[in-house]
Amino acid sequence: MNEDLQNALAFYQPAPPGWFAGAQARVEASGVWLWETLQGDFHENPSTAQVVTGTVISMIPLVDQLCDIRDFIANCRKINEDSSDTWAWVAMVLTLLGAVPVLGSLVKGCFKVMIQATRRRFHTALKSKERDSAAIEQGMILLKRYLDMEPVRKTLARMKIHNVYQYLAEQMEGLKSLLSVDLLLDAFKTLMDTTRKLMDTVIGWGPVSLKAPVEALWGIIERVSVKAPAELKKALNHAQEYLDTLANRLRVEGDNAYRARPGNNNHVLGQRDAAELELFKQKQPDWVDRTTKTKYSALEEFPPNALKDISNGWPDISATSKHPALKGAFNTFDESLRASRVSPGERLYRVVDHRSYDNSICWMREAEFSALKSKSQWRREFAVWKHWNENGEYLIYTVPKNQTLKVWEGSAGTQTFKPDESYKLQGGRQQIVLNPDDLDPKFVSARQKTGWGYDDGIGISDLDPLKPYLGLPDLTHQWRMPKINKEL
Repeated sequence: MNEDLQNALAFYQPAPPGWFAGAQARVEASGVWLWETLQGDFHENPSTAQVVTGTVISMIPLVDQLCDIRDFIANCRKINEDSSDTWAWVAMVLTLLGAVPVLGSLVKGCFKVMIQATRRRFHTALKSKERDSAAIEQGMILLKRYLDMEPVRKTLARMKIHNVYQYLAEQMEGLKSLLSVDLLLDAFKTLMDTTRKLMDTVIGWGPVSLKAPVEALWGIIERVSVKAPAELKKALNHAQEYLDTLANRLRVEGDNAYRARPGNNNHVLGQRDAAELELFKQKQPDWVDRTTKTKYSALEEFPPNALKDISNGWPDISATSKHPALKGAFNTFDESLRASRVSPGERLYRVVDHRSYDNSICWMREAEFSALKSKSQWRREFAVWKHWNENGEYLIYTVPKNQTLKVWEGSAGTQTFKPDESYKLQGGRQQIVLNPDDLDPKFVSARQKTGWGYDDGIGISDLDPLKPYLGLPDLTHQWRMPKINKEL
């Protein structure tokens, strides 16, 4: 067997026992191996889907082609069950789009990741006219995990793509403009020809018993091909609407990412809330609760009676603040929010990870820091999600002589996890929000390790969203002003 084909098949499933036997048995087993692989349905394992459709396709020859053919065959079988099912043909359109040569490898990989859940949904839920928004959100989760892969991050850096979501939205718009029945039929014919060659290989290598099922499957593909011109034309508008929806969703994600930290590619690639949600579902940590109850209700509006404090020099943390780091920061507190002061000589503590800025908005008094016994306690009581801050380090700011810091102080409000609002962080500990422009780097201590590590020790290292970034932290100061809403 060709070594590239062997490696590609091994990516999907191990060789059958007969493959390791004598020469003739090995040849027949190779035919069986190829046949079983070709019949595989759409990938059900998201991480596998990411790798198959990621930059690794250029490192494992034929994996990408086999992925396209497996999905093509699965689509043909679904259509054969009911050739009048428009949504099954829409799923075929998505498969064909993933195989067209007009897409670069980066865009092709991202597109395939995003359509994994949607394509299956077109065969099930959408038969009853259910909208595909949930599937698109699932696709975004896979996309974010895919973008966190080191080879993809390096590719984006090399291509100087700073907002990958906006870039992909533009690519989806361009793809929509190219979409035509002729383009799809060309892709269909290419996949059909490649499938036939592989089927001939199966017949040539495999036992005689495989010939009948191979030809039966080929008959299905041929019947689908006869109906393809008319049915793909019907499905085209639905596919274009889907691309519009996908492009709009990508633009929203891109806008949010850009507002969060413009010019910093790491943040665009490091939106790890999706991975954190997966962690909760597989192994819920002890610092997060799944509940409908809220112990310390976070403020939804800035208290009107506190506006006078802003006019008297306290940092503007209202929803209309012109300071990008402080805008809306009131909603990290509960109703105990109050204007406060930190006197000269007092020490404030800030917990950070190796990516965090020293001069950001969230701090605590020394007594609060000294009372912390574990990262789990810090995460729960200060309401800090993993995708905000991994912890691992801390620093101390000593207020200089002849200066009093005007700050906001109060209990940390319960934080609700936006991707799934059933998950909450309790909050309740006294936190401080200040204007980072009021800090002087001369009065900041060296970074020190918290002793709690740079991850949460959750035992699912592949789901730990920080892992791709960790490297070897060196306790280095990062004194910059990130233009963000909240930096923890």
